[in-house]
Amino acid sequence: MSYGIRKDFYNSKAWKIARKNIWIKQNLLCNRCHKPVYVDGLSEWIPKEKRRTGIVHHKEYLNNINVYDDNITLNEDNLEGLCKECHELEHHQDQVTRKDYMFDSDGNLIKKD
Repeated sequence: MSYGIRKDFYNSKAWKIARKNIWIKQNLLCNRCHKPVYVDGLSEWIPKEKRRTGIVHHKEYLNNINVYDDNITLNEDNLEGLCKECHELEHHQDQVTRKDYMFDSDGNLIKKD
């Protein structure tokens, strides 16, 4: 997706309201691991050592065409609040950072033979 299109959308007032509503509905907890997340203006009371960065994730990923479709971009059924770690797992779960390692059939990271 073009960076400019995405930047304009993520800076919009409509997105900021939708994002805030998701976090309020989820009680400032990651939807997957249920750990507290930091959201500007909402979670200053959570001790820094106990909170994670929060990201509102689009279940149906945005692209150059659907970024203009409010049913995808702003629909709460297509959004979930995730901590940064769970969001990274969602987008990069099949990637290994080193070529000499792999995942076994149980999902454990192991050294290649």
